[in-house]
Amino acid sequence: MEARNSFILIFLIFTFMAVLDGKFTSNTCNHDQPEIHFPFKINSFCKNKQTMIKFPNYGDLGVKSISYDHKKLTLIDPKDCVFEVFLNLNLDRTPFRYYHVVRNYTFLNCSINLLGSYEEIPCLSGSKHHVYVVDSSLDVPSSCEPIKTVSIPFAYSNYVSDDSFGLDLTWDSTGFDDLVEAKRGWFGFQSIREAISIVILVLVVMVLACVKAYCWKTSERKKNEWDKLLGDLETL
Repeated sequence: MEARNSFILIFLIFTFMAVLDGKFTSNTCNHDQPEIHFPFKINSFCKNKQTMIKFPNYGDLGVKSISYDHKKLTLIDPKDCVFEVFLNLNLDRTPFRYYHVVRNYTFLNCSINLLGSYEEIPCLSGSKHHVYVVDSSLDVPSSCEPIKTVSIPFAYSNYVSDDSFGLDLTWDSTGFDDLVEAKRGWFGFQSIREAISIVILVLVVMVLACVKAYCWKTSERKKNEWDKLLGDLETL
């Protein structure tokens, strides 16, 4: 019985250590992918050997590179439409912000092609509608309706061919530093259920350790009582 309890205790301890290791060490989806560790490991996962980060208020974006020294995260849009990301990604409730200087631009939905310096965004446009991004200070043409005004690094240009161009983010150092990782490591859990499971696991380990200690003390006490009884019998 004691040997079995010892085996269970050792197994649970190693399981607990493995879970912690999975949370707080770095990992990578492929040899040419950037290493992911705190804080990005919290919402990161692998998809087709590509490291992805899930933004709760938007969706999944691929990771092209990470510089922890310069606090620079470069993302890739899996749908190859950076301006759709600019239109819908809301960084207000995240510790991130755009790495480059931003300005206010307005997305326009137009019923006809605009002439002049306007450049249509192909991935957002269709046969019956045409989407443009213009400086928010400009007047809206009569054939267009404003979709949304957002703060982004630049307006659309057909010279922008890289789907990661402009998707450079930085993060608040007060939210993501080593001290936070050490003191608030429990934030690394994906869900409340997972955190509760780990707490229960720790409690089970502690209970088994206490049971083992109690059984040992009980065994020692009975052994001492037996030795004392034998000693008394010998004196008789």
